[in-house]
Amino acid sequence: MPILFGRVILSNRETRSAITLILALGLLSSSAYAADEGAQAADAAKAKSTVEAGEGATTWSSGAAGGLFFGGADTGSSIGQQSVTTGYELGGSGVAGGRTPAQENAIMTSPAKGRPIRFDNGVFIYPAAMIGFGRNNNVLGTNTNQKSSEFVVLRPELVTELKTHGDRYTLSYLGNYAHYANAASDDFNHHEFWAAGDNYFTSRVRLGWGVGYLDKTDPRGSTDRASSQEPDRWHAPVVRALGIYGAQGAVGRIEGETSFMRKRYDNNRNTTVQSDVDLTTVSGRFFYRFMPRTSLVFEARNTWANYVSPLSTSDNTDTRLYAGLTWEATAKTTGTIKVGQAHKNFDDGSRKDATMGSWEGGLRWSPLTYSQFDLQSSRAPADSTGIGNYVINSGTTLVWNHKWASYISSRANLGLLKSQYSGDAREDSTRNYGLGFFHEVGYRARVGLDWNRTDRNSNQDTYDFKRDVMMATLEVVL
Repeated sequence: MPILFGRVILSNRETRSAITLILALGLLSSSAYAADEGAQAADAAKAKSTVEAGEGATTWSSGAAGGLFFGGADTGSSIGQQSVTTGYELGGSGVAGGRTPAQENAIMTSPAKGRPIRFDNGVFIYPAAMIGFGRNNNVLGTNTNQKSSEFVVLRPELVTELKTHGDRYTLSYLGNYAHYANAASDDFNHHEFWAAGDNYFTSRVRLGWGVGYLDKTDPRGSTDRASSQEPDRWHAPVVRALGIYGAQGAVGRIEGETSFMRKRYDNNRNTTVQSDVDLTTVSGRFFYRFMPRTSLVFEARNTWANYVSPLSTSDNTDTRLYAGLTWEATAKTTGTIKVGQAHKNFDDGSRKDATMGSWEGGLRWSPLTYSQFDLQSSRAPADSTGIGNYVINSGTTLVWNHKWASYISSRANLGLLKSQYSGDAREDSTRNYGLGFFHEVGYRARVGLDWNRTDRNSNQDTYDFKRDVMMATLEVVL
């Protein structure tokens, strides 16, 4: 029997999944009752002090890069793409993203790694790079006629930072270049350019903004368009902004967010012409703090997808209504969970609209100072890329980062994505496994060995595939 949650109707299976996640995260947040009220004063000052601290620390990436978890518009790094692609293929962009409490102080500006190059005018430059060598045993992501290849991947990163009067501004570039020895047509060069600012007008009023340009490809197996000789390349200018009213320790806080993305494909136009799209997102959130470090959150989000081709019937409005909790109960536990309803309404009457229970959740648990678990889960509809009216994606990922010694660390990850195609009988179940070991060489370099497996099973055998990727890496910061 379906259960009514507010105005949200969830089936038994959906209810069990949502309730299980709520209980797991809620139990971990219960220690918020014992939180020290005095910490609220420290939180209020942290917004400005954060941009002045931590210049000497080296922060290494935890492995595969993905988009911001709470995303309104798909920028090419959604949970669906992450489920079938290797870590070196994704650049980590996102728009219209909400934040976990741990991200609260970096509104829109880019993070920096290592020590900066300092200039007398107050500008700091943070260079970093990663180079990897490995083997992909199924480059094309196919069930038959698999192609394996050695590869080399290079990921340069440069962040230029200016801090003034408590505000922070960054210009950043992230590159992602890959070359296959036996599959040169699948080589790619990804670029991300961002200009962003975090402005703190008062203790109550903050603004984050960003202007960016993305140049990327859709990795093999991440869409349902017909396969071509080379991956589908696309570019997109992006603008986004987030306004916040309410001090971090206040009982109430309001956020308003908007973004726009103009995505255009550059090749394989016989199959990609109907995927050119303009994405506009507007969202609002209200936080009510009812415990020292725990708040209720209510969110309304609307994304308009306008497809450019007159032949497309995919124009739609995606509406999400959520209620949930966000907490930073102790130094060990932070998280956000939102449960609600998703609606996808198509302009073309031939397309079937969607109404379903939906959730977004993220939890970070650090039982030890050198061990950290990150759990993320979501359920929502996504636009079709060739099959059906839309796709219902239900995904969960768990990542464990552990430091075995001062210079040795590891990362283990596990993911599961289930995809149901509205208007088609197809159903997919994709599992991801990963393991990496890393050894720091001095203070500015790290070597690693990384393995990732993707295993997709579909009720239509032609979509099944397995992929193993092994990679040795070297990461360097200044």
